[in-house]
Amino acid sequence: MAVIIELLGWGGKRQRYFTVEGNSVTIGRSYQNDVVLDDVYISPNHLRLDAVEGGWQLTDLQTVNGVEIIKNPRSPETQLLDADSAILLGEGAEIKIGRTRLRIVSDSHSVDAAKELHHLEQDAGKLNRLSIWLPLFLISLAVEVAALYFSSFIEWQWKNVFSIILGTQAVLLFIALFWGALGRFLRSESQFLSHYCLILLAGLAYSVADWLIGILAYNAGTEMVAMILSPLNALLLLALLLSANFALATNMLPRQRWISSLGFVMLIIVVSITARMSGWGEFSPYPSYFSGLEVPELQFAGADSADDFIASFDAIFAAADRNALD
Repeated sequence: MAVIIELLGWGGKRQRYFTVEGNSVTIGRSYQNDVVLDDVYISPNHLRLDAVEGGWQLTDLQTVNGVEIIKNPRSPETQLLDADSAILLGEGAEIKIGRTRLRIVSDSHSVDAAKELHHLEQDAGKLNRLSIWLPLFLISLAVEVAALYFSSFIEWQWKNVFSIILGTQAVLLFIALFWGALGRFLRSESQFLSHYCLILLAGLAYSVADWLIGILAYNAGTEMVAMILSPLNALLLLALLLSANFALATNMLPRQRWISSLGFVMLIIVVSITARMSGWGEFSPYPSYFSGLEVPELQFAGADSADDFIASFDAIFAAADRNALD
């Protein structure tokens, strides 16, 4: 029977493993052992595993730091073995010697079923290309410049535009680098351009949706439409973007990705509401109305022109005087 000694890293992820044939296995720093580990806190001859009925008998070989039993199907409690102590371990037991964490299984140990790749992971190679990123980057720049131009009410100056664009792209670059580094650490693949493309796509979707929301608010003639729909648009796209980034950078299951993404969005909502609560109930002398400027061609709802509205002032004030006298 072969014994598999798995060397575990951060989060219990297997980094490497040793396969040893036989009914007895020794582990330590000495080259005489079946499994040699490079950890100064491990004794030259640290422990011995003997195959017995239903598992392995672990024996501490007079070590300095002992053996910590982290997980043992035969004993739910964490234990620390002293020198010359022994314990019976079950299949899948996890132990810690020095600063090294190990899992002990047999070669017949069952493994989890293969997980289906997320469709983003299957198409990640298509996104992770300069031929895809460069057009998206140029389109996003054009959209950003157009949005700045149409929302500006002062003299257009390119130096101001360049500073805003560079600041925005620096933030997007930092976010993409973060996800790429996380993927490199957790899955040994960065997918940097894929993350950058996803962020650019989310930015384009936000710009288009925000423009449509502005048209709706313009036709409704109230700022409430934009105040409600704009944050919802941003939060929804943020949740979708986070879920997609989690899919590329981690091994999280779909449910875990959505819980993490929606949890982060809920945290933003709570913080935003808390920040706004300080101004609730305060009187404002300014009426609430949609103050954006749009071209008349975007007006599809019935409305009076500004000239007709000004011409009706006399009638409005006359009616107010009559109501005051009554």
